[in-house]
Amino acid sequence: MSSVMWSVPWVGVAVAAITHFFFGAVWFMGIVGKHYGVALGRNDPPGQKPSTLAIVGPFVCSLVIIVTTAMLQRGLGVTGYGEAVGLGALIGVGFLTPMVVNIAINPNFPRPFFYSLLNAPFFVLGSVISNVVLVALS
Repeated sequence: MSSVMWSVPWVGVAVAAITHFFFGAVWFMGIVGKHYGVALGRNDPPGQKPSTLAIVGPFVCSLVIIVTTAMLQRGLGVTGYGEAVGLGALIGVGFLTPMVVNIAINPNFPRPFFYSLLNAPFFVLGSVISNVVLVALS
């Protein structure tokens, strides 16, 4: 396992993490921005700036996921774009989507399935994009 860790394309990890971060900004501030507060049962005042934790936290979590993904790619011998898309979809649909649904199914989320509907596609697409970036920069 340690040999896989040292063979991770760290430049690819950095580029994938930055790409994922900006994709998240477009997704949550643009594509689903108006609906996100509704899914959480609140309406934030217009112009409210997100906290540092709300910006840095998701970036760090994504970075951990991308490093893990890079290790899986190396361990599984993923080298082509088709394989990268397949692994990204598998991770997104098989791990990240159930994680989102599981987190949302609790009393603090008034509309858990709406929340999941807004978030799951981001994680699936983000996983696919990250996998492709990792293969491209390997």
